Amino acid sequence: MQASTRILLCSALCAVSGAAAAQSSVTLYGIIDTGIEYVSHANAAGKSVFRMPSVTGELPSRWGLRGNEDLGGGYSAVFTLESGFNVRAGDLGQGGRLFGRQAFVGIKSPYGTVSFGRQYTMTYLALMGADLIGPDIYGLGSLDAYVPNARADNSVSYLGTYAGVTLGANYSFGRDAVGTGNSPGQGTCTGSVAGHATECREWSVMLKYDAPLFG
Repeated sequence: MQASTRILLCSALCAVSGAAAAQSSVTLYGIIDTGIEYVSHANAAGKSVFRMPSVTGELPSRWGLRGNEDLGGGYSAVFTLESGFNVRAGDLGQGGRLFGRQAFVGIKSPYGTVSFGRQYTMTYLALMGADLIGPDIYGLGSLDAYVPNARADNSVSYLGTYAGVTLGANYSFGRDAVGTGNSPGQGTCTGSVAGHATECREWSVMLKYDAPLFG
């Protein structure tokens, strides 16, 4: 079964990358992570339950495609399409979006990367290194609901690192195109609102320094 799976994945990957130029690369990646949890006092009657987590175990389950094409002169075109899913029921995460975790395209250069699409905000990128438990169901996101909701639709981002200093900025013209507020990764906006310059917009900036022993 494992050998067959690897053959199928290789065939799909070769078909995608074979259509691109010789200096292009497309990476197919993913992770499946779940477990069994025991919850005491799971209802008003104080009853307990054994179950699989509805969202994730230690790391969010996902699969994705990441591409890079050399344009010459230190410039390259990049893209990421990343889909989250729930192992317990096999349904899509992020409110049922096919590529709800990430979906962007951009240009990478010696001066940083400029990208467009559904992306992580700078708040998330700044905090992800501070969560010792990791992005699991009982990590930092359970204390601050903004952390697992830190993706923005319709956004433009810049991210660059210079001698340990990372500069980042993100601006969204409509931070959530289909949000209902009832699922991690969703807000309550419905994209850009005509006639409202600030409604449903989002912006975030980051300044970070990382040394070998501290950051």
